[in-house]
Amino acid sequence: MSLLKLFIAGIIALGILILGGLIVIAIIGFMTVSFVQWLEANPVIKGLFVLVGLVLIVVLFIAFSKWVLEKTV
Repeated sequence: MSLLKLFIAGIIALGILILGGLIVIAIIGFMTVSFVQWLEANPVIKGLFVLVGLVLIVVLFIAFSKWVLEKTV
């Protein structure tokens, strides 16, 4: 049951992260297009961003899951 609670808390935290990311993109959206074009021109740096992003998603998923569990349980 604890694993299920951890997973649900992680889903909630991931939703919060996605909404926060959308707000940041809306605020600095005009810079996003040129940044993406620069990433497309540099495939090695693009790969690094993807790897760092995946690691951050996993780490933040676990961290926020534990934080939400501590607040709710």
